[in-house]
Order: sequence, then C-alpha cells, then structure tokens
Amino acid sequence: MTHLNAIAKQIREWQLARGLSDNELCKRFSGLGSTKTYTRILDGDVAELDLERWQIEYDQVWALIEIESQSTQDNEPIYDDLWHVTAPILAAKDAMAERGNNRLVIIEGPSGSGKTTAGRCLAARYGRRVVLTEADETWKDSLCSMLGGLLRSLSVRDIPLSTEDRKQKVLAILSGAPMCLVIDEAHHLGPRTLNLVKTILNQTQSQVIFLCIHTLFRKLECAAYEEARQLTQNRLAERVKLNGPALADVEKFLSRRLSFEPGTLKPCAKLCAGSAAEYGSWSFVNLVARKCRQLAGPAAVDQDTFVKALTKVQQSR
Repeated sequence: MTHLNAIAKQIREWQLARGLSDNELCKRFSGLGSTKTYTRILDGDVAELDLERWQIEYDQVWALIEIESQSTQDNEPIYDDLWHVTAPILAAKDAMAERGNNRLVIIEGPSGSGKTTAGRCLAARYGRRVVLTEADETWKDSLCSMLGGLLRSLSVRDIPLSTEDRKQKVLAILSGAPMCLVIDEAHHLGPRTLNLVKTILNQTQSQVIFLCIHTLFRKLECAAYEEARQLTQNRLAERVKLNGPALADVEKFLSRRLSFEPGTLKPCAKLCAGSAAEYGSWSFVNLVARKCRQLAGPAAVDQDTFVKALTKVQQSR
C-alpha cells in the first residue's frame, strides 16, 4: 500500500462516518481531484498518476480534515459568506492576482475573532494552492525551526539538517508553483524570520498571509521595527482588522444554527452581538448557540432561553 493510498483510505473512513457522497466530498475538498481520480487512488490504481503531486494534495486535505475535526462539531458548519471570512478571502484573492512584491496580507484581531476559520476557508476554497502552517515561540529566534515547520506543511519528508539547505528547499518549492502560505499565530515571528518572509516575497511569486493577535503583532512591529517596516511599507497587499462580530452577521449565524420563536431572533442577536466583543467574539457567539441547543432541545428558542444560555456562557468566560 502506498502512502497516497493509505491517506485516501483515511479520508474514506472520515467520509463514510459523515455520510458524504463522493461528489459532495470532492466538491468540498478540491485537492482530491475528480471523483474518478479519488476512486482510482482508493483502488491503488496510481500507475499513470503524478504521485508527488497527489501525495501533496491528499496530505493537505487530510490536514484540513484533522483541523476541522478538532475545532468543530459535525453539525456546526463554517459559513464563508460572513464578513470575517469574506474580507480575508477577498484580500487573499487580490494578493494572488498581484504581479509585484505586494503579496503580504495581515489579518489581525483578538482571540476568537475568526482568523483561523478564515484560514481554513481559504484552504478549502483553493485546495493545494493554500498551505496552512502555525508559528510557535521557537520561530521568534530560530530560522531553522521556521523553515522546518514550513517544509513539514509543504509535505516534505526528508527535511535537510542545515538552515541554508532548508531555506533553498523552501524557495525551490515555492518557485516551482506559486502557493499561498497562511501562517497562523504570526505574532510569534522575530526579526530573522520576518526577513525570511521578505525573501520569499522577493524571490518567488507566492503569497504570505499572517493570522495574528492585533496587540501582540503590534509589539512585534515595535521590537523588529526595521524588518517589519520593510514588509508593511513595501510588500503589504492589505491589512484586515477583525473586530467584534457585526449585528447582521450574528443574526445570520444564529438563524442558521437555531430555530427561534416568531419575533425573537432580532432582539436575541442584538443581545449576543453586544456581548461578543467583551466575551470572545465569534467563539462566544458559537458557544451561546451551542448552549441554546442544549437548553431548548428540539423546541424553538424563546428569549428567556436565549438569555439563560447567554448568561451561562458569560459566567464561564
């Protein structure tokens, strides 16, 4: 059994557990290719396929599935028409169309504002073109650590030992076909790793998207002033600031997650939106909807039930 076939079988198990058809699965994850290609790979019929390409594609799909399984419940889909998702997608689309060096997008906001969700939606929409990775505290001072993380996210198995060899490997991959590197927790970067991002933008046609906490990224920009300035003044496509959820989006979100008694949705959405910024933004809205389902069961939500759910979530934050 090849690695590609093994990953396909893992994806099949996940698919069957959720009752998705092959058409639904391949539409949701474009990296799987057509249903015919997916079936061929499952059957081990890979003789005429580009194994390197499809292994990268299927590893990326499996990474998306793992992220989704860890962070959402089966009955809690992601809505890509809400502003905290549409704004980053539009910014990324503009960066992908850019032919100069202005291909950096900074998406910043407090915890729970939807940054990671936006990154997942980008990956689901563009498939192999988007590579998700997450910075950690070692990336601040270690170029080698960052390069290793990027190579793992690019599905490279034999990672070179030296920093220079890792750097050349990353640049070679990104030069071969433009990709969009989405770096979550980008506030963990430092002067040397910011310079690596500059090198990627200078020497390839790939794009880089930072997902970061606003206050922590501001500290990074002050601590690494010159390096950050070279990026934000000369290579920035757009800076997207995610704040508290807008009332219209909260109303749309709640209407999809819950059934309400007549005349109840709008005042409940207003209450929830008013508290969201203080208690955790979109993660708060999601928890309130979940608590409402627990309290109301199959019945339509009334205002008393909604207030009770909202209060319980507030008390737990």
